[in-house]
Amino acid sequence: MKPYRLCVIALSSVILMGWIACAEDKPAAKTDPKISAFEKIKALAGDWEAVSADKEHGHGGGGVNYKVTAGGSTVLETLFGGTDHEMITMYYMDGDTLTLTHYCILQNRPLMRAERQLKPDQLVFKCQDVDNAKIADQDHMHQATFTFVDGDHLKTEWVLYKGGKPEGTHGFELTRKKKK
Repeated sequence: MKPYRLCVIALSSVILMGWIACAEDKPAAKTDPKISAFEKIKALAGDWEAVSADKEHGHGGGGVNYKVTAGGSTVLETLFGGTDHEMITMYYMDGDTLTLTHYCILQNRPLMRAERQLKPDQLVFKCQDVDNAKIADQDHMHQATFTFVDGDHLKTEWVLYKGGKPEGTHGFELTRKKKK
């Protein structure tokens, strides 16, 4: 009986070691970076305060609201809601590309697509020439960079183009408002 038991134990050990080895060889489930980028935008849902903002628009701060809408397929951003400087940006997946359309105070609507993520805490959106041929010569927002500091702090930087060239940036440091 002893040889039989030793064989069973040895065979069981080999099978167990094989399963462990196979489990270690399997690649970890990867999250599609394009989908996770949209999830980061969705996670912004709620009210934010611009604690630091460019004063060019006549304000030193203001409100920003992010709302997940359309069955979770779109995020609506309202910047400076209820003021003369109110602007809206829609974030959505266009096929497998994270896209935004910015309805600007400059009375145009640049369409931007997310670039490949080089930093895990940063998203960069850029205008696509084909989609924006009509506004190429107009003053327009041409690029937006989002830096996710943590769950309650966000930095955004929008690049303004004039005459087809970068003219300046408009930056905001946002803090999530605490629910009362």
